[in-house]
Amino acid sequence: MPDVADGSKVDIARRRLDVRFVPLADIRRAAKRLMEPIISPLDLNEIILATLQSLREEFLDHKIETRSKLTSGLPPVEGHKGQLQEVISNLIHNAVDAMDATIDRRRILRVTTDVHGDNAIKLTVEDSGPGIDANKLEGIFGAFITTKSQGMGLGLAICRMIIEKHKGQITASSDGKNGALFRVVLPIKSTENGVTHA
Repeated sequence: MPDVADGSKVDIARRRLDVRFVPLADIRRAAKRLMEPIISPLDLNEIILATLQSLREEFLDHKIETRSKLTSGLPPVEGHKGQLQEVISNLIHNAVDAMDATIDRRRILRVTTDVHGDNAIKLTVEDSGPGIDANKLEGIFGAFITTKSQGMGLGLAICRMIIEKHKGQITASSDGKNGALFRVVLPIKSTENGVTHA
C-alpha cells in the first residue's frame, strides 16, 4: 500500500505548480497603479533592503534563511518606487510560499543585484523550493495567474507589465526540482549625454 505520509509530501510539493486566478479587484488596482507616471531616479538596493527588512518576521515564521548580495555603488534606475517595490515583494512572497513545501532541505532565499552589460542592472530572487515544472514555466507570466497558494493581489503577469513599462525584462528559470530563479533587468537612468554609470 502507498505511504500516506509520502502522498501528503507529494501534495505539498505540488503546491508550487498550482495556478490560481488573481481576483478581478486586484487586477483593477494593479492596472490603476500602472497609470501612475514614472518620474524619479531610484536606488534599487535601497528598495530591496527596505522590503527585506519589512518581511523579517515572515522569514522567521517560515524558517527561511535570507542571503543577500547587493553590489554597492550601482547607478540609479528611473522608475516608480511603489511599483518596483511591489514587484520585488511579490517575487519574494512567491519564494516564501514555494519553500513552505520544502521539508528535505534548508529554506534559503537569495537576493542579488549586479550590473548587467553597459546600461542595465540585474536583480535576481532565488528560492530553494521544489521548483517549477517545465510545462508550467513557459506560461508562468501568462495573463493574470500566479503560482502562489494564496494570492497577494499582484500576479506575475502584472509584475511583467510593470517591468516592461520600466523598459526592462523579467524571466524565470528552474530545473523543476531545485528551486526557481526570477531575473529582472532594468535600464540605468539615462542623462542628456547618454547613460549614467557608477
